[in-house]
Amino acid sequence: MLAALALAVMLGQAQAAPSCSREEMANAQKAAAAARDWDTMYDTFHRFSPCDDGGVAEGFSDSVAYLLASRWQELHELEYFAEANRAFRAFVLKHIDATASEENLRRILGHTKECPGYARPICREIENRARAALSELKG
Repeated sequence: MLAALALAVMLGQAQAAPSCSREEMANAQKAAAAARDWDTMYDTFHRFSPCDDGGVAEGFSDSVAYLLASRWQELHELEYFAEANRAFRAFVLKHIDATASEENLRRILGHTKECPGYARPICREIENRARAALSELKG
């Protein structure tokens, strides 16, 4: 029984692996790293989330950290997209990780203290992810 469960999990992970061509991966990496507003990030998520691995994932993480650290005043845009699409919400939260700089993670944590009421649930999730990433950095 346990072996069957392990096999099912492994098969599920294998099927979830990115299935992008080399060209798609290159385009995804450029687009992920260039997303500097939430509208572009949402579009890039829709176009390239199947390629979210390796360098593409690092590009997404860099852009998410940049947006949260440097463009916090646009949180309402993130909240709008995150409420409309739970997969996008999970995607953004997943990309608050230890590949971000300590400086950006600390800025993100500071911003979560100034969270507008409508965004408190996502702010708590952002705060939790940023704290976990900082802990991992200090590891």
